[in-house]
Amino acid sequence: MTLDSVANFIQLTVSTGYGATDTSIVLSSGGSSLPSAPFNMVWWNSTDYVNPALDPNVEIVRVTNVSGNTLTVTRAQEGTAASTKNTAGKTYQMLLGITAKMITDIGANLQQPWKLVNVDGTIDGTNTTFTLHGGITPFDPNSLQITLARQPQLQGVDYEISGTTITYITPPPAALSGEPHIAQYQ
Repeated sequence: MTLDSVANFIQLTVSTGYGATDTSIVLSSGGSSLPSAPFNMVWWNSTDYVNPALDPNVEIVRVTNVSGNTLTVTRAQEGTAASTKNTAGKTYQMLLGITAKMITDIGANLQQPWKLVNVDGTIDGTNTTFTLHGGITPFDPNSLQITLARQPQLQGVDYEISGTTITYITPPPAALSGEPHIAQYQ
């Protein structure tokens, strides 16, 4: 999963009022300060509510494109409802800040715990296909470290991995049968 683009201290004023179905939003200025899409922004009535959390019509929108000061958005994100943002005499702003989606995405991308498991399969001098015991696919296949007879095996040199299947380039010698065959991975 790729995390959304981010930037610090981005709070921009929307140029005019919009209906609840509008998806092309023009900013007064500052579009160049935004990162590349996609990302979510909080949109609210800043005249009446200094804090967007207090605006009963606050909305989170997904910015899918930035072209100058024009944003293309998907409305009503993260459980918010699309609403009109066109009350006369009111200023509407958008804030690029932390939302629940961002925190959830970060949590999903955190480093996973290490697993230490046996490698299953018969070492007989001809077999090249083995599996990770327990069938748990590595979160990061590049984290896989295999030892056979307490000697490290090199991914891409000694073996390849696909899902939970380890395929040795050259079959391990039959003399190593019964030796520890261990995988450590995230």
